[in-house]
Amino acid sequence: MTPRTSAAAIAVFLSTALLTSCSDDPDPDSRRGIDARAYYEDYESVIEDDGAVNYSAPPTTEAEDASGEPPLPPAPNEDNFFRDHGTSGFVETATDARSTFALDVDTGSYGVARNLLGQGFRVPPAGIRVEEWVNAFEYDDPAPTDADLGLTTETGPAPTLEDGTQLVRVGISAREVSTADRPRVNITLVVDRSGSMDIRERLGLVQSSLALLADRLDPDDTVSVVSFEDQARPLLPPTPVKDTEAILAAIEELEPGGSTNLEAGLRLGYDIARETASSGDPEAVNLVVLASDGVANVGHTGPGSIVETIQEEGADGIHLVTVGYGLGNYNDHLMEQLADLGDGFYAYVDTYAEAEQLFGEDLVTTLTPVAGEARTQVAFDPELVTSYRLVGYDNRAIADEDFTDPGTDAGELGAGHHATALYEVRLAPGVEPGAVIGTAAVRWNQVGTGSTERQQEAVIDLVAADEESAPSYRLELAATVADLAQVLKHAAPYADRTVTLDGILDRARALAEVDVAGADDLVTVLEQAIAVE
Repeated sequence: MTPRTSAAAIAVFLSTALLTSCSDDPDPDSRRGIDARAYYEDYESVIEDDGAVNYSAPPTTEAEDASGEPPLPPAPNEDNFFRDHGTSGFVETATDARSTFALDVDTGSYGVARNLLGQGFRVPPAGIRVEEWVNAFEYDDPAPTDADLGLTTETGPAPTLEDGTQLVRVGISAREVSTADRPRVNITLVVDRSGSMDIRERLGLVQSSLALLADRLDPDDTVSVVSFEDQARPLLPPTPVKDTEAILAAIEELEPGGSTNLEAGLRLGYDIARETASSGDPEAVNLVVLASDGVANVGHTGPGSIVETIQEEGADGIHLVTVGYGLGNYNDHLMEQLADLGDGFYAYVDTYAEAEQLFGEDLVTTLTPVAGEARTQVAFDPELVTSYRLVGYDNRAIADEDFTDPGTDAGELGAGHHATALYEVRLAPGVEPGAVIGTAAVRWNQVGTGSTERQQEAVIDLVAADEESAPSYRLELAATVADLAQVLKHAAPYADRTVTLDGILDRARALAEVDVAGADDLVTVLEQAIAVE
């Protein structure tokens, strides 16, 4: 298998009402009476007020047209950057019986696509990472109670192939940590307030996101805020969440303007996070959260750049979560790769509902890391399996021999995280249902043991399925999402398949009829995809 994308490959990228959030009509789910939604709904564009334009540097459009008027911001489908990592084909088992990859809980690719489709635009194939679409949905795999990570597998007939090919789902679940047992958290928020963040009120959505986080964290957790445009500056020193007014005041200071010195912002953020970690509770979780559109145009990008800092700090336990905002002048590739380097994850927020889900629910519950350098290896029996294909994870592959190496750079899973991988498997003639066709294993370094040598491993058998049996709703949901992503990506393995969006929509509607979680949203996305194709 080919190695993961190297760090060097991305090094070249690189408010209106005072205390509005304390209104008389707060969010009914608020813990501290904060109306986080108001920041987004009441946001007023600075560009509209004073004509200041600085979407990127160098600009993608002239500063003014012939009439002297400032240009309109790019449309959602303009000036975005994606990187196509290709699509894996079938591998002959006799040549390579093992498939090894780093676990990934990113969902940003699906969020970007949902936003584009919702606004009536096609999704660029380069922006589709199939595993992120699959991992954007829940499959109710049980969380382990006696280990950090647990494995679940299931097999059924591949719905897009009629030659007996099997579809295997491998689900990995991290143990859950109760609110009472969660360690204290120190979060350093690094907020992009460059001119491009003024496009379509994306900075207002960032403000709402930060207010949600301040509302849902525990009183003794701390929040720091760094902002950056041409330069970086601290807006809020490490402050206990119970000091709500200080945090809200820092949020309200965020106004757009200037270029995007992403490196300066991250360096200052890491400096603060490192100082907080070294001077505070040694058991606390330390996290840097970058909120940006990823349009980085200022800062050093050569040897010794921010890339090395992100890797080193991630290895030392200060992890990076990247959260993308906006479309039109958006860099998806950079946001995904930064999170990969920082042992964190990449998410995308385009609506207040998504901000509430990520900052009000998901991020708060998954802050505690439970498994470091987590990777999966699936080994197929060459006597029973002729070939196989890993669906997605095209830039997450690692060398087979590195699976047992504790120093392998892989993924990190926080409490309650789930990851799913799908394989298409072609069986040898005569294989009976129930035959063990391979094993799935997950290996990880224990977090907080003080030694990277201590590892755990879970292994589970893969079995051949009865071709006549109906797949579980979990397998059918994952297959339907993956098929949608691959059809829109125009993936090469689909060239000889008669798979249509209308057919996938029928499958999604069948799942919605039996109230499978997420199926209604999938139906909506499919209907939008059909409308724009």
